[in-house]
Amino acid sequence: MKYHHQYLCRIPQETWEDVNRIKDLDNQSYNNLITTGLRLVVKEKLELLSARRKNRETLSNMVSV
Repeated sequence: MKYHHQYLCRIPQETWEDVNRIKDLDNQSYNNLITTGLRLVVKEKLELLSARRKNRETLSNMVSV
């Protein structure tokens, strides 16, 4: 079973205008654009967290040697 989350949010007018322009140029739905954006944010945050963890482990290993 596939679940969908309905989340109301406030989007700044300037950002919404940019989304409208992209929607017109790319011929995608708002839902598709928002979902794609969320996936990019998740990917970016996971990469950032992974890099931080790696740096923290490296520093910890350097100190404990």
